[in-house]
Amino acid sequence: MAKPGQEGAAVRALQAILPGGLRPGEVGALVSPAGIGKTQLLIYTALERLLAGDVVLHVAIRESVLAVRDAYDSMLSSMYGATGEARAAALHGVERRRMIHSTRGGALDVNRLVTILKTLAEVVEFHPRLVVIDGQAPEADTLPALRALAAENNLALWFAWTPAAGEEPVGDVVLALTYRAGDLWLNAVRGPAHEPVRVPRGSLASPEPLGAGEVGAGGEGAVLYSGGASGTEEAFGAAAERHGVREVNFTFTGHVQARTRGAHPLTERELAEGDVSLAYVSRRLRRSYSSSAMIRRVLQSLWHQVRSAQVVLVVGTIQEDGTVTGGTGWSVELARMWNKRLWVYDQEKEGWYRWSNDEWLPDSPILGAESFCGTGTRYLSDSGRAAIDQLFARSFAG
Repeated sequence: MAKPGQEGAAVRALQAILPGGLRPGEVGALVSPAGIGKTQLLIYTALERLLAGDVVLHVAIRESVLAVRDAYDSMLSSMYGATGEARAAALHGVERRRMIHSTRGGALDVNRLVTILKTLAEVVEFHPRLVVIDGQAPEADTLPALRALAAENNLALWFAWTPAAGEEPVGDVVLALTYRAGDLWLNAVRGPAHEPVRVPRGSLASPEPLGAGEVGAGGEGAVLYSGGASGTEEAFGAAAERHGVREVNFTFTGHVQARTRGAHPLTERELAEGDVSLAYVSRRLRRSYSSSAMIRRVLQSLWHQVRSAQVVLVVGTIQEDGTVTGGTGWSVELARMWNKRLWVYDQEKEGWYRWSNDEWLPDSPILGAESFCGTGTRYLSDSGRAAIDQLFARSFAG
């Protein structure tokens, strides 16, 4: 079973509403706004079943197989630590009992799902008891066929997606993850009657603040999460102060901040929440990192910045392989892994780019009353500084 902790707390919130999980033959729907932890909760649920010995098929509509595997690995690291025998044993068991399939943006209809299940059974004798489909909603007219498919194969189906405005989610069980008044809540929309269950702080990548900065007169409801270091983070903080945006700057022992407004010193326990294997980071970013304690703490701090935000804004340089230069490239990888809304200002091309459907597209961000992470290179150019100032001006002026 999964190691007890914040991650287990998120799954227990779901199990409080749905004891024992979905039954074979049932179709479940997990919906939420983008970027507050829906995919994480889906993966934690799959991990709980995998670690209990069940077989799971994960179908990703938008993400690559590698990106999904990295998300599982990262969550195992948060449950068991970045290294050690317990993590290695858990990872071995998960790899044996899990299969990942990516449609890379293509729709998944019932016939295609039938083909995937049949192929896996015939070729590798893989018979899942749970199928999770991330990034697509089941259509109302396909629900009977999906139920029949699930019953015939003795499995349960979870769908997870962000519904459009006014969309009515379809499923035998519909759970909604929402964020209000500083907390995450899981609500039973359809299925077993149950009061909303609070999802504990820190158990998902939710926009819940760890610290409280000063609140100004403008930018109502907006919060900047950053590190307060010189360069990009200092420029984000100065712009936030000018426009009355709340500022939370994560720091730790030995970290030098250029800005101390809204400083939030991370405890050792909070830093440990963002611990990650440097080998894992190096593989994601395709470059080597020093194993120094300072580098690890910087990566842990970036984890908190991105986790707390709904939108991630980074200043740097986009490389040919799609990664971003420097240590803050880890912020970009976290944002992509957690499906955050993500923009990078490329200082060489002197323009903003948005991550969408596995590619960078020219697009200028506009912020609202939301939480956002602002980070990037220490070597901020004049064009980068101007881009930050213009972003705040068009978002909050007036």
